[in-house]
Amino acid sequence: MPVGLLVLLMMFAFSAQLALVGAQNSGVGVQVGNYFEYDVSLSGSQAQILGGRAYGVTNVTATVTDVTGSNVTYSLEGQYQNGTDKGTTVSVDVSTGETENKANAAIDWNLVVANLSVDESTYPNSGSWANETVTMGGRPTDHSIQSNVTGAENDTLDVYWDVATGVPVNVSEVDTVSGEITLNETYVLVATNAWTTVVPEFSPLVMVIIMAALVGVAGATALRRKEKSLPQTRLL
Repeated sequence: MPVGLLVLLMMFAFSAQLALVGAQNSGVGVQVGNYFEYDVSLSGSQAQILGGRAYGVTNVTATVTDVTGSNVTYSLEGQYQNGTDKGTTVSVDVSTGETENKANAAIDWNLVVANLSVDESTYPNSGSWANETVTMGGRPTDHSIQSNVTGAENDTLDVYWDVATGVPVNVSEVDTVSGEITLNETYVLVATNAWTTVVPEFSPLVMVIIMAALVGVAGATALRRKEKSLPQTRLL
């Protein structure tokens, strides 16, 4: 098999895989294997009522384990002041905001749809939206801030999302009652591998195409060697 044909086959296989990934990940800006590590700070009297879910957590890492359509499954591993770890598997549909098992996670990690526009709600019927797009860490970032005042209570949520991935990079929630802070929670992204290109894994079908091409090349090479090794007959 000519080398040029092999290259074309491999390019076709890779393009097919990219198209498949693009079709499966509609609206999703993360890929399987992406991880996001956060430093966490939590204090205030309300922090106590969160119990083992969040109180005392100092570091959290979210790792994407599956992406199917607009549904993202990730593991959320929390490290605590007493040296213990707690892992939770959570899923979120970025197109609807529906989640599973989120209540047990160490922090309220909110993944949203990629390329969210200003004044577009994070989820349908959500009270959260991007107020503006700013630059943070050299990357376009959506900024959302909401303040809910009820009597003597004032709850303020200030969030920055990376536009390309929909991942929170800086989240701060401050709740006060009569001017006294009852909850002060912040988590900040400190490490990730998502800013670099992640080569998608090949599907079984694509792997069959590649292997068939390689076997064809090996067979053609062996045949050529055999032809060259045949004894030459000289005509008298």
